Amino acid sequence: MSDSVRSTEQQRLERLGALLSGARSGEGAGRALVQGGEYGNLLWGVMLHGADRLRQGHTPSDLERSLLDALRTVVSENEVKQWGRTYRGLVDGQGGRLPVVPEKITRLPVGQGYTFDNLKQDITGLVREAVAQPNVQVVDPFAAAAGRPEDAAFIDAMRNTRLGVTAYTRPPRGAAATAADADRQPDGGQDTTADSGGGQAAALERFDVKLELESFHVVREVGDAGGSRDEIYWTVASAGGGITVQGGGKQQPYVSQTFGGLKRGDTRPFTGPNTPFQGSSDGFLGAYIQVWEQDQSSDEWWNALKEALNKAVELIDEKLAFLDAIDMGLPTWAGIAWEIGKFFISIIDVFRNYDDLSCARMIGLNRQDLAVLTHRGHTTWAFNGDGHHTLRVKSTGPRVPFPEGTVEAVERSGSTWGVPVSLGWRSVTPPAVASHNGALHVLFVDPHHRVFWTRQESGGWRAPEQVGGDVSYHAPAVVSAHNKLYYALTGTDGGVYWRTLSGTTWSNITRFSGYETGLAPSLGVHNNWVWLTHLSTGGKPCHNVSDGNGWGRNYASNLGWLLNKPVSTASAFGWIWQAATGTQRSTYFSVSTEPSQWGERYVQSNWNSHHAPALTAHAGHLWYFMRDPGNGTLKSSTLVRHDAGWSNLDTIPHAQPQDQPAAISHNNKLYAFYRS
Repeated sequence: MSDSVRSTEQQRLERLGALLSGARSGEGAGRALVQGGEYGNLLWGVMLHGADRLRQGHTPSDLERSLLDALRTVVSENEVKQWGRTYRGLVDGQGGRLPVVPEKITRLPVGQGYTFDNLKQDITGLVREAVAQPNVQVVDPFAAAAGRPEDAAFIDAMRNTRLGVTAYTRPPRGAAATAADADRQPDGGQDTTADSGGGQAAALERFDVKLELESFHVVREVGDAGGSRDEIYWTVASAGGGITVQGGGKQQPYVSQTFGGLKRGDTRPFTGPNTPFQGSSDGFLGAYIQVWEQDQSSDEWWNALKEALNKAVELIDEKLAFLDAIDMGLPTWAGIAWEIGKFFISIIDVFRNYDDLSCARMIGLNRQDLAVLTHRGHTTWAFNGDGHHTLRVKSTGPRVPFPEGTVEAVERSGSTWGVPVSLGWRSVTPPAVASHNGALHVLFVDPHHRVFWTRQESGGWRAPEQVGGDVSYHAPAVVSAHNKLYYALTGTDGGVYWRTLSGTTWSNITRFSGYETGLAPSLGVHNNWVWLTHLSTGGKPCHNVSDGNGWGRNYASNLGWLLNKPVSTASAFGWIWQAATGTQRSTYFSVSTEPSQWGERYVQSNWNSHHAPALTAHAGHLWYFMRDPGNGTLKSSTLVRHDAGWSNLDTIPHAQPQDQPAAISHNNKLYAFYRS
């Protein structure tokens, strides 16, 4: 390799000027910096503004100081000031505008700093702008749990900037995690105002993590100007979530061995040290991973690189610690990581004469993601920059437990179940789920017996909010019909109540006259009727239907069933079906086309459970779910025709419900929800 690896201060300042003026927008870091809008490259601009303020005798703000400390890892104090001089000269020479620094920074007077409080005011716009970028990926946790490959469009977009950011959707903090006691505990029939459910989630226990780099594959070489085969090495910096490492201290950046003579199609194992992280965490791990083409780098370069890697992840932690109180329902980590990633590659770009960074990725893993990785055993991440490589990472430590005491869901795509996804909401009853207007809707009861509702939206789940003033000791029921979401619950007074949801507005609550029960109700849809079933105080199923214009009369079941657990309802094969766990724990099925007449269809005496089952139709089949009383696993069976037998019970991997599950078909996938 013949690349020059040392650069002078003058060369660095010239490269900086070319970056800031937009002259290098088609190469190196310039490709990443031109991807911005009103907030694009805000932190990069704050650092340069702080450097200029320092040069002119002002004290940098708190945020400017932390960003300048990162710059000091690679240049002297005097050169920091010269960066400020270069920036100011271009700002003044171009009428207060630069193509790669937002005007909210270039228009600031030298005497005014940009602070953490200013960042707090701008963070919503910054994050929204960041996650709209094609190379910022917010991953559906069901996709990760199912082991599906990364999105091809995201991988393609990465090539333009040599930078990618990956974060995972998760429910916003706050609502229904835990909550202060409500002033009142009304009956389910009272529509009163109550707190929306703030508070702090209980602290997670620590857990051990050990991640190793197993191998990488060359999809496309970097191919430097000399035309020789690639010489590649990898670096990893990690931080986040109260991490401690074995022996104490902080995690040091990892630098792999150098792999020489690489060409397209090669796969190389990591035969030297291959453990970028081994330690414990209390809930989050941020990994900053780069693949480099090696030059004849000096010790000065290696030391500066390691310090800069450390500073990059420390900056992310610092910004997030400050912003932790903000609950926007947005992937804040992804936005901050995107800004810090551009900040880092821009500094490195200026520092070197030749650009040897092939691709960098910021990947944020919370406890759910780490649990998925440790249960699946491995994952693969793409690095598509100047070259295209795929990196296979494996977990060799103990399995990280999934978060406990929360609503979880598991997705089946095609013929494969993923691993469970924790949705973070504490519930004292089984959840209820429906597919409505293209989105999953979930209802659950928080530890203060308040009924909460949420739905899937772009980028994650809507912050859960209480349904009116409704409270219950039992699971709610929910179903989609007549362009509305129908919801029923048993109030704390034993009455049965119902509402509908249109858009985000709930109707007033109504009590069914004369209904009393000590168990949860059930809802289903068949022949455009909404079917409601509640169990009388003696345990007899009672049925009612609505055509969307009101409810009919109440019919007691003609089967003679007496139950002490709720039923589950679904439509399939021209009938409305119900499944129930009998008092002797066997499973019973019945069918109907009219609420007054039911026929017993199957008795599965060897399907024993302590809890109620779940029933749903999916892909032309009827699906049954139950909790195994022996080992606590979630089991399923299918009925492919009304005159066929049920399949053998299959175990859904890693799913461990506490009690009754819920199930739904949504967007050609099958979901089971439960509380862990």
